[in-house]
Amino acid sequence: MIGRNLLLGTFGVMLTSMLSAQTEPVDQNFEGPYAGGLASFGQALKVGDSAPGPVWLISGDLGYGIKRDTWNRIELGVELGTGGASFKDKNNGGIKVDLDLDMLMMLKGGYGYSLGGKTFGFLRAGAGMTKASYDGKLGGLKVDGGSSTGLVTMIGWDTVYFASDKLDLTLGFNFRFFNFDFSDIGDAGSFQMNVPTLFVGARFRL
Repeated sequence: MIGRNLLLGTFGVMLTSMLSAQTEPVDQNFEGPYAGGLASFGQALKVGDSAPGPVWLISGDLGYGIKRDTWNRIELGVELGTGGASFKDKNNGGIKVDLDLDMLMMLKGGYGYSLGGKTFGFLRAGAGMTKASYDGKLGGLKVDGGSSTGLVTMIGWDTVYFASDKLDLTLGFNFRFFNFDFSDIGDAGSFQMNVPTLFVGARFRL
């Protein structure tokens, strides 16, 4: 269900972008700082034999936009957030894993190009650190894997709509790759988790 919704959402974003591209750009390509928030929803899948589960992230988004011309811009920023993820680890006896993503801090960079009107499309990439707590359930047993500080990387595409002189609205999708090492649960505690998500957000120009 999550995978189908992700595809439908992605199609909707692409369709909106193609329709927007039929109009001339409005020069609201501002230069300066911005601050806002993002809400992301998708699925978490451990690399290997596993079954995906839901994931959510709530993040603050701080950045600076650099205007190149009417059609092009660059954005640099940092994302600070928290969230949760779950999946079924079939390689580890079918244990149901719940991860509390206590902290996420990621540096991001993006190249933007006008899609027409007041809409920009962005290709973004990012990398940073994350901290998570591990809880597992297998039948009536509970497994506490402690906490781990890991690496997170991201690549994605999104649209930014300049709604007013102060407010921008964002919509997009990305793929995040988390790497953890929960040494308290042996070899099964080292894994990569792939996370495709859709997100929406808003931000204010400072």
